[in-house]
Amino acid sequence: MLRIRKTHVKVLKVLMIPSFLFALLLNVESVNAQNIEVKTDSTSKEKEFKNAINVCPGGVFFGIYSANYERLIKPHHGIMGRIDYEHIPKTYSDANINAHGKAVVLNYRYHINGKLESYYAGAFARYSMYKGKGSIDDEQFEFKIPEVTLGLNIGKRWIWNSGITLNLALGYGYMKSGKEIENSSPEAEAAIKVFEKEYDFLSGFLGEFSVGYAF
Repeated sequence: MLRIRKTHVKVLKVLMIPSFLFALLLNVESVNAQNIEVKTDSTSKEKEFKNAINVCPGGVFFGIYSANYERLIKPHHGIMGRIDYEHIPKTYSDANINAHGKAVVLNYRYHINGKLESYYAGAFARYSMYKGKGSIDDEQFEFKIPEVTLGLNIGKRWIWNSGITLNLALGYGYMKSGKEIENSSPEAEAAIKVFEKEYDFLSGFLGEFSVGYAF
């Protein structure tokens, strides 16, 4: 997800508890299933997964579209690449600002169990670009807000024998942003400040709750 808006925070708080309990239940079931497999057939080999493609279906409800690909390059080391797109409603300013955001994320993950299905910890880098245009007092203006974030994250990936995979991750980092305005004026600058204030977010936050396919 690109940003966490004020309007999202309450929803996310409500979703966090059931999501955590659901993830915990899946983890327990996964452990039980592995124990059963070991007991029933100690000679069977576990499938090896080195690639995973995931999407974040929940983000669609917030106008956010996200997809990622992870490759296990060595038993403990994975590299994940992700792309995000976000459509921002015109409800955050009286200047009728039409805006959208794009982001790319590169995430190194150290898999504790030495395989793709594992708890992991890592470091990420994210580059985001938000573009918008609006009008105030019959004057048109455009702006760009580039952002760079460097941070750390932790997570857990589950994989079933069918290849279906679920991934849960949380991270936070240091963010640096800038701003470029075309046809700038005091009124335009004030409108953009209102937009930024109303479009509140946890700037360095990086989250993922996604489903996909591993192979």
